Amino acid sequence: MMGRNVLIQLVTSSISGLLTFLTLSLTARLFGPEIIGTLAYLLGLTGLIFAFSDLGFSRAHVYYTASKQAASRTLGTFIRIKMILLLISSLLAIIVYRFFGQNYSWVIFGLILIYELLSRFSETILITFEALQQAIPQNLTKLISKLAKLIMVIILTQRLRNVLGLSLTFIAEGFILLLLSLYLIRRFIPLSYDKSLFQKYFRYSLPFFVIIPLSYLQTNSLIVILKQFWPVKEVGFYSAAANLTGFIKTLYGAVMIFFFPKIASLYAVKDIKSIQHYTNLTIKYLLIIFTPIFIGLFLLRQEIIVLVLGADFISAIPIYSLFLLGMFLLMLFNPYSYVLFACHHHRPLVKINVISLFLTIILSFLMIPYFGARGAVLVNIIIWIINGMWILKIIKQRLQLKIMPYFYNFIIPALLLLILSEMIINFYNLTLIIKLLITLISLSLYLVFLYSFKVFNKKDIHYFISLIPFARK
Repeated sequence: MMGRNVLIQLVTSSISGLLTFLTLSLTARLFGPEIIGTLAYLLGLTGLIFAFSDLGFSRAHVYYTASKQAASRTLGTFIRIKMILLLISSLLAIIVYRFFGQNYSWVIFGLILIYELLSRFSETILITFEALQQAIPQNLTKLISKLAKLIMVIILTQRLRNVLGLSLTFIAEGFILLLLSLYLIRRFIPLSYDKSLFQKYFRYSLPFFVIIPLSYLQTNSLIVILKQFWPVKEVGFYSAAANLTGFIKTLYGAVMIFFFPKIASLYAVKDIKSIQHYTNLTIKYLLIIFTPIFIGLFLLRQEIIVLVLGADFISAIPIYSLFLLGMFLLMLFNPYSYVLFACHHHRPLVKINVISLFLTIILSFLMIPYFGARGAVLVNIIIWIINGMWILKIIKQRLQLKIMPYFYNFIIPALLLLILSEMIINFYNLTLIIKLLITLISLSLYLVFLYSFKVFNKKDIHYFISLIPFARK
């Protein structure tokens, strides 16, 4: 299960999440929802195009690097593929700007385009360390780049509290990412291109040619459609709420980075029993760690929005609440999605993603005009549920895995405590201190319940302690 690499991933992701949290807080307070919304729209617009800058080759790269452990050969091949895709995507983005982005300065659009190129090329290198299950290099690189962005926010806001100033903070992050990635690539030199390996990459990634672009199109199309019906401020509320919940996704995503190579290696020897065991443990520990976090964030949602984003973002509270629900559902479905990819049963996802994209567009035009950003989040949740249930069905049919055996043991007490606490908080006009006290009592009761009914036990506690280096004997 989780080991030293995952502990490093969790720690660095937590620090990175804290830096992102601070950056978001400063950005929201200094720039406001309109500027944030403007930049989010431009990132969504370029994101629609750069959805085609991967086409599943990153999945192939992780798979072949993890299995062959020959990073100099796989990375050299992958970089050549990626550079061609990024060049084509850049040209397409410029064409799209000519038709849809002329209301915005070409300078701002150019900066966003540069950021996309810098960050995506850097990820080409960093994902290699994910395949090799080396946690420190990629995480430290991302951590330093986020720190650079935070520093730039502090510096630039003294003079440039506009879209240009906010765009330059992204450029700073992208350049630091690139410089550090180029420094890390030295250990794989000399890089080499292998034509036969390219053919393997191509065959492996064929199912992803549709899957990955469609998932990006689904995410970014919501922002673009939202901008067509609502003022840019509404896009700002949506973007800020999404980023505020995004750090949780970063944390539980830290566990999943090492999940894929492990499942792939187990499937290579057809050890389905171990896959079942490993998946069950992953779900169990995700629920143990993150269910209390979600409960606390939901109960204190109003205070969090005002404290972190400022009073200008009060309208984002219901949007943030819905995003919390969506992120929790994604956390439950994610491990099974990884199992599908690792066990080469991902071809049905082509059909799922095509249907999901059409449903996203249809539901967006039905809900966003009336409900704005809340409608956009509801569309996300509906699509995530449909995708997730479909994936679970495929997993059960093709691998005969038991699905979420611990689910009800965690969810029922969590829901009961959440409803009771919410009723108390809403019925009485409580101070922040009392709200915090009620939240802490709820979380304590929840953990006591889990321990009392042996949902988690001493063995789990000892396991978590064993992850701490100085706690090991």
